[in-house]
Amino acid sequence: MTAQSGLTQIKWNRWLEAQRYERAFWHRQARDIENGTSRQLDWYDWKAQQLEERLALLPAPISKTGKVLEIGSGPIGIVNALSWGERYAIDPLEDFYSKTPSLIGMRKPGPTYLTGTGESLPFENDSCALVIIENVIDHTFAPGKILQEISRILEPRGVLYLLVNVHTAWGAFLHDVLATLRIDRGHPYTFTTAALRELLTQNGFAIQLEDVGVYEEARQADRRSDSVRAKVKGYSGLSEFSHAVYCRKSAHREA
Repeated sequence: MTAQSGLTQIKWNRWLEAQRYERAFWHRQARDIENGTSRQLDWYDWKAQQLEERLALLPAPISKTGKVLEIGSGPIGIVNALSWGERYAIDPLEDFYSKTPSLIGMRKPGPTYLTGTGESLPFENDSCALVIIENVIDHTFAPGKILQEISRILEPRGVLYLLVNVHTAWGAFLHDVLATLRIDRGHPYTFTTAALRELLTQNGFAIQLEDVGVYEEARQADRRSDSVRAKVKGYSGLSEFSHAVYCRKSAHREA
């Protein structure tokens, strides 16, 4: 086995581990919903409203008649709470979700749910007005390939909305160690704000709007938490904060 193929196998194994982690999470959510102890995931409506507000701030309006795709939507997704566009959601665990009544029972009419991954999207070139990938890119097998696929399917003036929880440089180092050792099985990749911006630039995207959380606020919140896990994060430097970007394809990529 070559060094490159060995690295690919390691990444693949970490991705499979992340999928098992994700499936177990949603299995617990489904059980809580059935027992009446879940808050029914109504925060998707709030996330959709927040997305609408940010899209309205972009330099040029987005088409609200085209295709909208959410990658890694889980059983519901933000796309489920939008009221416009031809809406699609794709997730590698859709076969599991579709067989879990308590999860799909919360879906609204409209979106089409597909089984698949962001590394190979079943859409034509320049066919989507909006692509959503929230809290997903660090769970994937090949983030760069996903961004290349998104660039391929986005309309020339289409918008990519991406959000990921990021770390400081020290926190990213610690998190990488945990992911490599499979202690944090759900997140094969780790990002800092600089690494996320670089990844987007390398794959032909220009950031038009950013929302970046504050590390110190996240660290203090973790330290005040009743959760031992959160306290460990707060005192070790592992606290994470959100980094959301709203992008369009760079001019040179459109040409």
